[in-house]
Amino acid sequence: MTKTLHIEVDPSLCASQERIISGELVYEELQQIQADIDPSSSPIRAELTFGKAGKFVVLTGRISANLVLQCAACLELVDFPIDINVKLAIINDEAKIGLIMDDYEPYLYEGERLLISDVVEAEVVLVMPSIARHDVCPIELPKTSTSKDFTLEMEEKKNPFEVLEKLKLN
Repeated sequence: MTKTLHIEVDPSLCASQERIISGELVYEELQQIQADIDPSSSPIRAELTFGKAGKFVVLTGRISANLVLQCAACLELVDFPIDINVKLAIINDEAKIGLIMDDYEPYLYEGERLLISDVVEAEVVLVMPSIARHDVCPIELPKTSTSKDFTLEMEEKKNPFEVLEKLKLN
């Protein structure tokens, strides 16, 4: 059985132990992105390692999944593979953000414990498109409105020499 990432940890303790956390988040466990993805999406897999870099607790590793999103153009499902390299400095004091080494991105959390699933989902949110689309939609898109009263009228271009033709006939 695969371990869930829906666990709370003490970041300092995990860093001192150089703890490795691996597991997955299934659709039902998602809080932040569940409404944005299709239930047929693969579980989000992560392998994360706590450590220390200077005075900071750091979290490194990899997050991967094949999410299924809805194309905004054709409304069909579109695969969205993700493969994220994680390199975070875990902090619970906003004043320390400016002190973080350039190699790491800050992850600010509240309280004494860190919910791993929140970290994983936050990283996934950062790479998800704001509007999902196929490169080329698999179905032909309608060229008319969905309104019953809408008709696409081709504007007839007037011949610029029409006036001259009328003069010629007189």
